[in-house]
Amino acid sequence: MKEFMLSGDVIKQIKDFKHRRLTNKQSLLIDKLILNEELKKRYKRNGLCKDCKQPKITFAWCQCKFQQNFKNWTSGNNEIDKLIQKAQLKANRYEKILEWIEYDRFENVEYLAKGGFGTIYKAIWKDGYIEEWDFENNKWRRSKYWAEDYENFPVVLKCLHNSQDVTVDFLREIELHTTISSDKVTFCYGITKDPESNNFMMGEKLNSLQRIANGLEDIHSQGLIHHNIHCAKELHNSLFELYYSSKNYKSDQEINKQIEEADKINEKFTSSSLPYNGTTLSYTTNPQAVYTSRLLIFKDLPEPKNAVDDKDDDNSFKYSEAIDFTKLNLDKNS
Repeated sequence: MKEFMLSGDVIKQIKDFKHRRLTNKQSLLIDKLILNEELKKRYKRNGLCKDCKQPKITFAWCQCKFQQNFKNWTSGNNEIDKLIQKAQLKANRYEKILEWIEYDRFENVEYLAKGGFGTIYKAIWKDGYIEEWDFENNKWRRSKYWAEDYENFPVVLKCLHNSQDVTVDFLREIELHTTISSDKVTFCYGITKDPESNNFMMGEKLNSLQRIANGLEDIHSQGLIHHNIHCAKELHNSLFELYYSSKNYKSDQEINKQIEEADKINEKFTSSSLPYNGTTLSYTTNPQAVYTSRLLIFKDLPEPKNAVDDKDDDNSFKYSEAIDFTKLNLDKNS
């Protein structure tokens, strides 16, 4: 993993400069000595690291803090190791840091759902994510803050089926998390491995529906592809969070109003004395679902391609093609 670095001779000439208060003469010398534009920008913004003497990638840490620790961990897969190391050396914001997280750093791992691409679990991450380098105590300062301070930091673990043999798609999906410039896209804090199946898992934060919608917009605006690894699982995570937030927030929240309205309508229908001769419906509710009475607007649905004019003739009517609701231009304010 090749990185451009300042030579010892250059470092010797500029090590005593105050990077934020360069004189005109010093600034001209910097332009002459540091030819790599990225290194020059890093130096002028963040100065030199006191340890490695190279321009820091951000004021909050130097990339050498990650590099010094490479020898102390491994995922057991060379491609995964290189991906994490590359992300760490390039990270200039805490949201872009990837870590190898040992599985025993998670506790209370509980199954949530299973899809075609993997299985989702919720868990508590004992450590929390890296926020910045503590220069005084010479260690990483971690945080468990996300909209609020958590004593037990909740995360989602996405276990990718058959990921013992890492695929290009899997690596690409993880890399996209550190490539997209948006604070609305789900942060991938790191990668771990299920000790039972040996499948790799992505550790992410639970997100709100609004954040995911905005994140998808950012993804597409940057010309990136939104792969299937997100879709249903992200939606499930969001609904899970929304369900519990509806229990914890004030009673005047919109979601609570809709739940109460739905309860009243259900109670009205179940207590009605009107006769009903139709088929009795039998259904089971899910305790993790949110049921509301909000009407769905179907004014923009495309006309079925194989519909027939004579719909009274049961023999002549055929089912229409399946509709991809993700492509509909629904009114967001409805």
